[in-house]
Amino acid sequence: MNTLSTDFQMFTARDGAKLPYRYFGGPSDCVLIFLHGITEPSLYLRELGQYVAKHNLATVYLPDLRGYGDNPIRRGDIDYIGQLDDDIDDLFRHVQARHPDSRIILGGHSAGGATALRQTIRPIHKDIHAYLLLSPALSPNSPLERKDGNGNESKVNVTKYVLLMALNALGIHQFDHTVVYRRLTPPEKLHGTESCNLSYRLALSRMVDNQYAKYLSRLTQPTFVLIGEDDEVFRADAYEQIYSKYCNAEVRVIPGHNHDAVVTTSEAHTIVGQWLQKVLEN
Repeated sequence: MNTLSTDFQMFTARDGAKLPYRYFGGPSDCVLIFLHGITEPSLYLRELGQYVAKHNLATVYLPDLRGYGDNPIRRGDIDYIGQLDDDIDDLFRHVQARHPDSRIILGGHSAGGATALRQTIRPIHKDIHAYLLLSPALSPNSPLERKDGNGNESKVNVTKYVLLMALNALGIHQFDHTVVYRRLTPPEKLHGTESCNLSYRLALSRMVDNQYAKYLSRLTQPTFVLIGEDDEVFRADAYEQIYSKYCNAEVRVIPGHNHDAVVTTSEAHTIVGQWLQKVLEN
């Protein structure tokens, strides 16, 4: 499959690893860093990134997070819990160095949204101008989760997950490489660069913890949440209630859209563009 690798540039993480991001040049005074979902790398976000850049709304960075993409160091795994947060911090500083004084918006789709929310309790939060969250995940125990798993082609080994959390509480991390998340999509429907089997330490690094209020309550910057009315992974009707309880995020439900359509359709792109324009004018 052609993954359009000519989009890629690289940054150096704190451990010396060279990590890729898709780059789409736009205005110099605003940058959007947007994070992909739980198994797909950044390729499916390409049209969104191009739309934002071509409409002169922001320069766009779409990283393939560690453990993902064309040639990951170890597909579906990282070195320690929270390494993705360190990588995002390093990318953020890379962007600041390349675009001094630019306003930086952080966002993500699905698990990318949860990964973005993890940054609200980290040092870079104070330097983030706004958050853009499309069909964002939270924690596995949040009211957003569908109990029937309708349309969600994945399986979490809850027994292993709970056992590993208990071991971590005792300071034992030697089993954190254990696979706890599997994507169940039939092989003939895959393109080959997905990360379908995720280790505990990577999966845990893609979600906020069960005390999700501490992340949402720190969303004092402009924040936009867009969810499809027909989302098959999360409960679209639960977003407004949970976000309004802890922050002043703008939540919008878009009819006729499922979980992935909020990043692919022209209607969704237009809505995102209108919000970006409004945020940048203020």
